[in-house]
Amino acid sequence: MDDPRQPPARPVLHRGTNSARVGTLNRALVLDVVRRQGPATRTAIAATTGLTAQTVSNIAARLLREGLLRQEAPTAPEGPRALGIAPDARYAIGLHLDPARVTAVLVDLAGTVLATEHRDTGPVDDPTATLDAMAAMTERLLAGRTRQHRTTRERLVGIGVAAPGPLDPARAALAAPVQLPGWAGVPVAEELGRRTGLPVLLEKDGVAGGLGEAWTTTSTAGLVTVTLGHGISAAVVAGGEVVRGATGNAGEFGGMPVHAHGRWTAVWEACQPLQQVRRAIDAGLLPTDTGTDCPAAVRAAYESLCADPEGAPLVAAGGAALGSALAHVVELLDVTEVVIGGSAAIAGGEVFLDAVRASLADRLPDAPRIAVEPTTHGEAAVARGAACAVLGTALDARAPEATVSPVTRARGPRARSIAHPW
Repeated sequence: MDDPRQPPARPVLHRGTNSARVGTLNRALVLDVVRRQGPATRTAIAATTGLTAQTVSNIAARLLREGLLRQEAPTAPEGPRALGIAPDARYAIGLHLDPARVTAVLVDLAGTVLATEHRDTGPVDDPTATLDAMAAMTERLLAGRTRQHRTTRERLVGIGVAAPGPLDPARAALAAPVQLPGWAGVPVAEELGRRTGLPVLLEKDGVAGGLGEAWTTTSTAGLVTVTLGHGISAAVVAGGEVVRGATGNAGEFGGMPVHAHGRWTAVWEACQPLQQVRRAIDAGLLPTDTGTDCPAAVRAAYESLCADPEGAPLVAAGGAALGSALAHVVELLDVTEVVIGGSAAIAGGEVFLDAVRASLADRLPDAPRIAVEPTTHGEAAVARGAACAVLGTALDARAPEATVSPVTRARGPRARSIAHPW
């Protein structure tokens, strides 16, 4: 008997329709399949999408004229010519506003990161200065690329900004982010657009991380992505799409109770860098004068802890806590793939990831093997996802819903106490 949790023998990422009324959707589906699967023949595209060969042929001809697709050389003499994505057809800038560091990337249509810039933020209670810096980073990325390819700026579709939630999608603003004091109500998209003259799309950081993985994944079984930086967030990717939720704030699972460090607490408190640094100071693993007021200083201290072999048990305890929390998510969503990224997870390395894996296996001993892997995009993953969101919106490929329920009042996380975090 087949395992009911196994994916179908012939995975279908999307199903199209041959109705002329949904031509835009079908066009997006063809682009999506070619981008995810690599060069694909018209026959393979038709089989994957459910569209007729004639419909695929018509759409392909239009996309070739628009320069979004290109003909690949046949793999055999007189064989069918596959269609490939044209990476240089569109570009986007992605910005990740983490409390400790701003990351900026330039991304092409294939999702390849062409240029990256990082800037430690120091205190982040000055939105004006930070937005000015983000605009300057954008300009430097474009200036550096334009010297080689003058069409980059002409084909740039906009900027994607990923920031900690909660967001206020009605105003493209941050609502009441605990990690970014002073940013509540700041219309990030409007302000950055005014500085750069470019369209700006605001995404939650965890959602952006999921969007980046979804841009090129061929998985149809679904996966969960986790971003552990200064804070923690997650995203669900199902059928190649990211679940944003009613207000674009899906993925807040940091308050999930876990047993860690000898007591019950919330998963955010168990593995967040600031809390881990405080534990390390108390345990004598870090100097007593280690700074904890500035996010950039916390990041540096946490990286130092992770690099010290004596800090491995503490780092592993944080990974075990995350694995325990993920066990509930995996069971609820019935997924077998987890992708973990973010600066703190990267710093923890295999010690952290192995602890996540061991904890999941311990909590779910009878479940199919859960693949837990680091993101292949490194620290640029979230910024890359924000850029992919802009590309998707511009091409109507995996774009956000046009209407989102407005947030009439900031729906931020509750004040968190170390003793009673939930």
